[in-house]
Amino acid sequence: MPGRVPYSAAQPGGFTLVPSSYVSQLMRQVEDPLELKVTLLAFYLLSRAREYPAYATRAELELRAASILGIAGEACAQGLDAAVQRGVILRLVIPLEGQDTEVYFANIEADIVAIEELKDRLASGGTAVDSVPVQNIFELYEQNVGIVSPMIAEELKDAQRTYPAAWIEEAFREAVRMRKLNWKYICRILERWTTEGKDSGANRPGVGPIDRDKYIKGRYGHLVKR
Repeated sequence: MPGRVPYSAAQPGGFTLVPSSYVSQLMRQVEDPLELKVTLLAFYLLSRAREYPAYATRAELELRAASILGIAGEACAQGLDAAVQRGVILRLVIPLEGQDTEVYFANIEADIVAIEELKDRLASGGTAVDSVPVQNIFELYEQNVGIVSPMIAEELKDAQRTYPAAWIEEAFREAVRMRKLNWKYICRILERWTTEGKDSGANRPGVGPIDRDKYIKGRYGHLVKR
């Protein structure tokens, strides 16, 4: 009988998001424990990545597989190959820090567009990092709001998928200016820009809605004609 390993499900931040489609459709088809372990490890690393689209390098996966799962490099490669063949994980070679690097993405529908844009950018001679120097959304949150909890981390990733990076940075600046440093307020700014238009007069910083009755409510309102 194997020894009991101390375990606590109540550890803060101790949860990893696994796509529900994998659990409901594919996991029951996996017969190789090695593939299952490496796939879950990949989800673990990807759920904690701060890049968008989230990826994990081959070296990082092999290192964590050895330290966390006790799986050697060759066995980890076999598990990754099986996950890629099943279509759960996507593999791509991109230039990182001056050299071609094998990286892995989760095959999630919401991220496919971003992954394809990354591939197109690399094919045209671009880099893995967007040329527009915008600050990481996690850094913005930590600097202006507070510690990123696992639940907030998922909301931040969803925001990265939904809104342009420049919008997110400007929404944080607007929240700082209004002294309303909470994520709900920042989300409302982004949602309003999406529905009403970011550059409309009503949504420019410092510009409030036009009050058409402003001059008929005052002391001399009876003298004003519409």
